Amino acid sequence: MSPEFDELVVRLITEEDWKILKTVRLESLLDSPDVFAVNYATAEKYSESEWRDRASQNFQNQYILAIKGNRAIGIIGATQNAVHEFNVIAMWVNPMFRGRGIADLLISAIKNLAISKGHSRIVLSVSPRNERAVCLYARHDFVFIPEWESLALSSGERNQKMECVFF
Repeated sequence: MSPEFDELVVRLITEEDWKILKTVRLESLLDSPDVFAVNYATAEKYSESEWRDRASQNFQNQYILAIKGNRAIGIIGATQNAVHEFNVIAMWVNPMFRGRGIADLLISAIKNLAISKGHSRIVLSVSPRNERAVCLYARHDFVFIPEWESLALSSGERNQKMECVFF
């Protein structure tokens, strides 16, 4: 990592970070509208209370941010899905900072969070055509499994599940 990231912090957010979460989440939805289950129009209508809930550790989703100065430049989240898997969500890095190792730091942080919560496996879903994301996840020992999900994406494309087993 280059010296420009000396002030980079990667950490789990708290309720006090709700404005930062809101900003980076909306930014990610504008930049990559076809890769997330929620869209900008829906997320921008969330109230302050809803953003505070999302930022608190009491909400189902938990987020880790990559923060440079007072600006979030990357986000990753996790939730327990319907079948009680530790499911990675909301992975995004600001385009100005891509290719500099930020995504690797976020993936490592979410894996550490999963382990700290007693999980030995995490999953995510990604378009197999998103080569850059697939390569990132593969670098971190994720492999495709024969499970597909159909998200409400404008492209109608289906995402395939990947998993990473720790032990």
